[in-house]
Amino acid sequence: MTGRLTILRIVFLLAIAGCIVLDLRRRRTRPATEPTSRARVALGAWSVLMLLFIGALWVDHLTFPGLLDLMEGTILQHVAQAAHGLPVYPAPTPAYVPLAYNPLYYYLCVPFTWVMGLDFPALRLVSILGMALAGVVIFAAVRDRTGSRWWGLIAVGLYATAYRVMDAYLDTAHSDSWLLATALTGSWVLGRSTTRGGRMAGIVLLVVSFWFKQHGALFALGGLYYVTREEGWRRSLPYWAVAALLGPVAYLAAVRWPFGVDFHYFTWSVPSGWSKVSPETFARVIRFVAGNYLPIFLAALLPLRSAITGRTPVRIWEIQFCAGVASMMMGSLDWGSSDNVFIPFGAFTIVLGTIGLAELPGIASGALQAAAVAIAFVPLMYAPQTVFVSRHARAAYADLVTTVRALPGPVYAPGIGQFPGAPLFSPGAHWVALEDMVRGPGHGAADMAAARALIDPVADAQGEAFILTNTPHTIETPPLNTLAGRYVLVEDFGTRFADLAGLPKRYDHKYPRYLYASPAAVAARAARVGSPGSATSSAAAPTAAPTAGSHAVAPTAGTP
Repeated sequence: MTGRLTILRIVFLLAIAGCIVLDLRRRRTRPATEPTSRARVALGAWSVLMLLFIGALWVDHLTFPGLLDLMEGTILQHVAQAAHGLPVYPAPTPAYVPLAYNPLYYYLCVPFTWVMGLDFPALRLVSILGMALAGVVIFAAVRDRTGSRWWGLIAVGLYATAYRVMDAYLDTAHSDSWLLATALTGSWVLGRSTTRGGRMAGIVLLVVSFWFKQHGALFALGGLYYVTREEGWRRSLPYWAVAALLGPVAYLAAVRWPFGVDFHYFTWSVPSGWSKVSPETFARVIRFVAGNYLPIFLAALLPLRSAITGRTPVRIWEIQFCAGVASMMMGSLDWGSSDNVFIPFGAFTIVLGTIGLAELPGIASGALQAAAVAIAFVPLMYAPQTVFVSRHARAAYADLVTTVRALPGPVYAPGIGQFPGAPLFSPGAHWVALEDMVRGPGHGAADMAAARALIDPVADAQGEAFILTNTPHTIETPPLNTLAGRYVLVEDFGTRFADLAGLPKRYDHKYPRYLYASPAAVAARAARVGSPGSATSSAAAPTAAPTAGSHAVAPTAGTP
């Protein structure tokens, strides 16, 4: 696969280089700031191809019955809480442990579930709409700044090509696409507006991005800094007042209502304990930028340098690029995070970097710009087959459901969460939510004890009980490691459920495979296997797969 990707990159570069050579030979007259014609057409065609490819991914991913990301099942539980009027952040129970994200995505999904049902397609459609809106704004921002639709197309083409670099998160059931959409849209509105009403709308959108994910606060501060520079401290006070009211004041006021008694605990106390400054904090950032965004990042420094030195005005995209760098550093402080924490950095870098490419100087700037654009695309490329899901996933999902329901006891799946419909696993506390409570230097023994108490029904099971994991090491990591000595691996399903593998991420989450059993289940299983005419539960035949969108998710019983 690495060899195929290398070939793809080489062929792409050779094709663009050939176009540049042909254009230079023909000596066509072109504006000094535009790429020459054949290279221009080829790069534009690649951008269009990438946009069409992303559209194909949306169709492929929308109705996938498994988990595109390991947290999708848990996020579906959050949406179910909101849809049934229950708090999203109640006191945690073994059935439901909230994640550390801010809540707006869950509530945004609710109206879509009225039409499509409480199922993954509704949640993914919301994310797809956010991803699409972000792309439209990227195009508009670069077109406005450069005066060229072609440069806008290049920017959105880079954004589409960066899908996997952005950890393949933007069309999954997560808040990342709407954090990005509102941060970009707020910045675009703010940069275009000359009226106080328009600028106020931009500030409101930037504050809304915080309610999707905490990193949005950095872009709200960037927007406030921009309007303060533009209008001065006195005239900018209303913007600061509105931002404070809709941001920190509203956040602090939400003590019990409407989100639940542990809203502040899960969205502030838990993530604030993750931060850790070490050489790896900076090494991870350097590796990520150097391996994925280096050409476009260097291009972004050109307009930033011009603004800092006073040759050009300081505009919104220079400021928000800096906010994006800050968000990248904030994400890197959490050593255990996925690369989705770098998504805002990548998007704002693409905006300002494309503007920088359009401003490249030189006598042969058309050829220079075409070469620079091609080089910027190359590190973002990936093997396209890696982001398509299996066509046989529905049968594998039906097989998994049948297999789990046939087991003679409750099944805990710490890395899966719940699927749509009646709860399949018990308890439902997801490994990520539990690990969030204990990860990082800010969490101590009390946090570990609280997290482990949530899996007591599994640890202290007296009868037959099972654990289903994707990897053999899941129950050996805190806070699940108390289960390792109590459960025995009784079955390795091999690749039986491989068609349920999700999208490639920083961490490979694989697919359901390893079945562990409690001592009582091991004894009972041995007795059943030894009985005449017995059959193991894993041999159950699959049933017909459920239809996407036809399920109702049962909310948990958590109350304020």
